[in-house]
Amino acid sequence: MKITFLKFKFFFGSKVLQKKLKNQSNRMVQSCNVEDATSMGMICVIKNMNDYESVVQIIKLIKGAFKIPHIKILAYYPNKDDPDFLKSRLGLDFFTIYDLNYYALPKKAVVKNFMSERFDILLDLTEIETIPLRLILLLSKSPFKVGSFSEEKKPFYDLMIETDPKDYLQYVKHVINYLKIFNKK
Repeated sequence: MKITFLKFKFFFGSKVLQKKLKNQSNRMVQSCNVEDATSMGMICVIKNMNDYESVVQIIKLIKGAFKIPHIKILAYYPNKDDPDFLKSRLGLDFFTIYDLNYYALPKKAVVKNFMSERFDILLDLTEIETIPLRLILLLSKSPFKVGSFSEEKKPFYDLMIETDPKDYLQYVKHVINYLKIFNKK
């Protein structure tokens, strides 16, 4: 059985994640309606050009429909090849497996900036556990974290919505419908 260095990183990352979950202090949760939000962050995995185009459409959809002035998406590219289609652009940054430290936390400055930013809403678009993104989600300063429902994701989110996150665009539309009616004044 061949064990790669990347698998070691994910193994150590999952141990760090479990430890941080146990030691997690009571953070202040502050719910937010999508129409009242001034900032929104999203994390996702981009594996191919279709995923990338969906994410670009999501940025346009949210900026056009809700006038949220500050939208940032942080994407993880999990493949070993060079993502020539994936370009950083206004509101979209990415990291690859080569940016991960020994416990699978990305060491790029854009990731550190993303984690330290206090988004009104932080939306996780991932469908399966991705250690680097789970670490970012856990360490984020955002007061309201939203994602798809599953038992293993409960410690990470403040609001879980039962839906299938395979198609990013449809998933975001579904979540936004909930966030429109959520916490209406």
